[in-house]
Amino acid sequence: MFKNLINSPKSTRKTLLFLALSLGVVFVTMSLTAQTAAPAAAAPAASAPAAGAAAPAAAETAPLGAEGNKEAAAFAEAGDANIFHSKDPALWILMALFLVALAIGADRLWVILNSKSSNAELVRLVTEKLSQNPATGEELAKEVSDPKYGVEGRIVAVTLKGWQHDEDTIQSYANAATVAERRYLSARLPILSTLGNNAPFIGLLGTVLGIMKAFRDLAGAADAGPQVVMKGISEALVATAMGLGVAIPCVMLFNYFSSVIKRKMSNSEEVTNIIVALRRATRSGK
Repeated sequence: MFKNLINSPKSTRKTLLFLALSLGVVFVTMSLTAQTAAPAAAAPAASAPAAGAAAPAAAETAPLGAEGNKEAAAFAEAGDANIFHSKDPALWILMALFLVALAIGADRLWVILNSKSSNAELVRLVTEKLSQNPATGEELAKEVSDPKYGVEGRIVAVTLKGWQHDEDTIQSYANAATVAERRYLSARLPILSTLGNNAPFIGLLGTVLGIMKAFRDLAGAADAGPQVVMKGISEALVATAMGLGVAIPCVMLFNYFSSVIKRKMSNSEEVTNIIVALRRATRSGK
């Protein structure tokens, strides 16, 4: 049963996408739970001091008047650097995009891992079989379709279906199979490329909006010091860091997958060129 699941790419990809999204939701939920539980745990400890010492301290720290309350509220809001408590929409957009990138990366990684093959063994098999008995083209196509030969084997199997025709027909079969397999392997990779290119700009937009809000809060609190705007700016810079944190893994995954696909297409081209050369030699030998 497990083997059938491995060999069914559609159901496997859907399962991986669901697992990746589920893990992302669990991660966000656990983080939110931990962050909201921390203030609740700290509340009893804050109320522990004696009543005699609490009164002077409250008198010293309590802001006086409406301006003091406004300053304290602005300082407290600007000082909350927890991204899960942030009201910046750019952070939430970036977190959602990160989950999308995670799901696509897991999906493509699964496809690549299940497409591993031994190209040297495939070249040896095709060369020996066609050199010894050129009439075994269609039989060889069934043999190389085995999953152990991966993408290269599937391309060679389609190419060998044109074995009984001329070299141009064989090359057309090979080109069509290569295009189909490249499209299958590179599915959804443009999304990773787009995220890698644009996530930093989304973070930068969030930073600009956050800085504007920090200065607006500073203007609203007449007696506020530089701490209010500094903490607001530090929170705004989290959006830029988040944008880079999303973009860098996306670029790395895109480059890795692209290099693997390019290598597999090169391996397939090597084998199909051998098939065309053997067919040409066979026809000229007649």
